[in-house]
Amino acid sequence: MLLRLVLVGLLAGCGSSSRFGDDGGLDASSLDATTGDAAIDASDAGVSFGDGGVSDASCGFGSAGNFATQSSLDLFGQTVFFVDGGPLPAGHYQIAYVDGCMKYSSAQDWTVNAYAEDAGSDHWWLVRNASGSDTVLTPPGTSGYLVDAGGYATFTDCVNANLQLDAPREFDFDGGPLGLWLADSPYTDNVAGDNGRNPKWSLTLVGQPCPN
Repeated sequence: MLLRLVLVGLLAGCGSSSRFGDDGGLDASSLDATTGDAAIDASDAGVSFGDGGVSDASCGFGSAGNFATQSSLDLFGQTVFFVDGGPLPAGHYQIAYVDGCMKYSSAQDWTVNAYAEDAGSDHWWLVRNASGSDTVLTPPGTSGYLVDAGGYATFTDCVNANLQLDAPREFDFDGGPLGLWLADSPYTDNVAGDNGRNPKWSLTLVGQPCPN
């Protein structure tokens, strides 16, 4: 009984992690704690009891992706911010691929980035500002605009290949807004993803709870 009370008190003191959804709203995670003869399950609260300690919480800030369609390809030039452009706290972050591919020309094949990050253009950037001039890094994704140069013949093949990427990219951030911007010109010769499924990424603050 004493151990059970200690665990319940520890959960109450830590609180549950909250996370931002795609629309920038705050969706508080639910905490499932079962007492009695059953063990306390704190997995939904972002708390774990490995060797008797409490793990650092992480905070998900949802996902962001471009909204361009074949009838509005100019939208590929807009920066799409996480949490609607609200400031994010400083800390250690992970950005991970979620879904989507595109073509950089109707004569090319499906991909996420036409070129790798060191090429300077024709790929996605994680940026701090709307103009895209303050870049952080290129989010994870395959590179290549033709099948024989890293591209994919079908949209589905491209998405599946990107879902199998080894790991998200990690970086330290000093705080402020973060968004996704496509370095490309012109945008009007691009091909949007099937059913509006352009490249999309999720953002997670690692080792810190969500801000209040």
